[in-house]
Amino acid sequence: MDKMSWNHDFTDFQTVPKLNLNMQANQKTRQPTNTPSSSSSEIKIQDITSGHSYINFVGLIICKDGPKSIINKKGTERHLLSFTVRDSEQDFINLTLWGSDTFISNYNRSTQVGDVVQISNAQVQTKQNNGMDDKYKPWTPSGFQLNVSENHGSIEVYNGWDVDHLRSLQHIPNKANNDYYTLDDINVNGMSLQGEHVNLLVAVKKLGKVRNITTKTGKTTKKCEVILFDETCANLPLDLWNNNVDIAQLWIPHQTVIFAADVKIIYNEFKSSMIAVSDSKTIFTIDPDTQEAYSLHSFATSEKSFTEDTSFNEGNVSFSREPDPDLDSIRDIYTVEEIKKKAQDENDKQTDYGVAFVFVSLLDIDNEDKIITKRICEKCKRVLKKESNYICLNTVCNGEDDNNMINDNYNLEYNITLSISDHTATLDFTHLQPTVAEHMLGFPADQINHVSLDQLTQIKWKYLLERCKIKFKLIKYNKDSISKYTVRILSLDLADTENVLNYFATQ
Repeated sequence: MDKMSWNHDFTDFQTVPKLNLNMQANQKTRQPTNTPSSSSSEIKIQDITSGHSYINFVGLIICKDGPKSIINKKGTERHLLSFTVRDSEQDFINLTLWGSDTFISNYNRSTQVGDVVQISNAQVQTKQNNGMDDKYKPWTPSGFQLNVSENHGSIEVYNGWDVDHLRSLQHIPNKANNDYYTLDDINVNGMSLQGEHVNLLVAVKKLGKVRNITTKTGKTTKKCEVILFDETCANLPLDLWNNNVDIAQLWIPHQTVIFAADVKIIYNEFKSSMIAVSDSKTIFTIDPDTQEAYSLHSFATSEKSFTEDTSFNEGNVSFSREPDPDLDSIRDIYTVEEIKKKAQDENDKQTDYGVAFVFVSLLDIDNEDKIITKRICEKCKRVLKKESNYICLNTVCNGEDDNNMINDNYNLEYNITLSISDHTATLDFTHLQPTVAEHMLGFPADQINHVSLDQLTQIKWKYLLERCKIKFKLIKYNKDSISKYTVRILSLDLADTENVLNYFATQ
């Protein structure tokens, strides 16, 4: 179990008469009670005040964390299990159960998220005003938190008349229905979200294998990776730990929809991308009863959601590749200076298209030290990098088993940048679409080794310092908290003076 320091004192438990509430340490099962939640001895979470020392109430367990252990001021090890319990759409509260190792372990096995429980003689504790009480626990709207000990208080299964109503609360998100990021939002914001807790509304794409992990402290825990998707992005990995691993085993790919409150977003160096991680603050609402979730479920179960991932990477930033418009529909004309100004305008659109008449001022394709091709995963179309031995790090492709990782299922594509200039400015590092590069060079990328440098030089001078008509796509994104952009050339053709004049005359 995890160990941590503890500064609170529970000596006030000593002033309460010891109760015999059927919570012995060797208890393996709990008998349900049939006391209605409207009993005069019970209150609602919303009615808790600082005047209450101990309360009784009935609620639904919506989150469980632990078991863990701490060392108190006296040097004694104490064991605990944490819950978040809800009794209405608006009201939920954190509760900590304390006891011996055996007692807590038994309770951990017998108590699950989704159980409706009757809680008796729970100690009321006011939260600190500095937010520290919610730092490592789920956020709750209540200004209080509760404690139950092995010898004072009880948590028992409840089967009263209103149990069905309480169970229905498990499909109501604990945050506002529209308070979430799309996966495209995660990609666009990138490293600016590093370490932040965010809400997601997502569908399950794939469940990975459950792995037993031994930590540096010798503790054994469980881990599972789940691939998520929504209508804006084909996949985002989610790492689950401990109790959340068990919950995930009931999730069904392309069917289960999840409202994930307070998942942590981090940059994974091995995957070279942002991922989500569940921690002690995270609450999952499965198949939420919201219009947004119904819409996502319709998409998740549709044939469209089963199409392969068409995302691509620009450095360490992922973009969702939406279909580009027909080239004939791209008609807005820009100078190079106007393209650069548009790219630097944070209030302008994230993606835009246009036409420009430019000179190719740099086209470095005949340098024997420069590689102008890249390897693309045959399945997910992501770039395979030398640093990873050209292995696809997308778990949708390689699975959870390292033995499944392969490095020979790839296609070669051109990876060529050039500089464009006109009378207003020069723009470096514009990217040729692979199909455009193939059209310019006259042969596919997998034949590049059969072409001499002299032949490449001849092709280069066909375009270098020549006036060309290009159609481009401008993409703006955020990387390492810095606004950046890339320009991709969707078409490039030589343009004579008559062609230029005729084009402007038709506008």
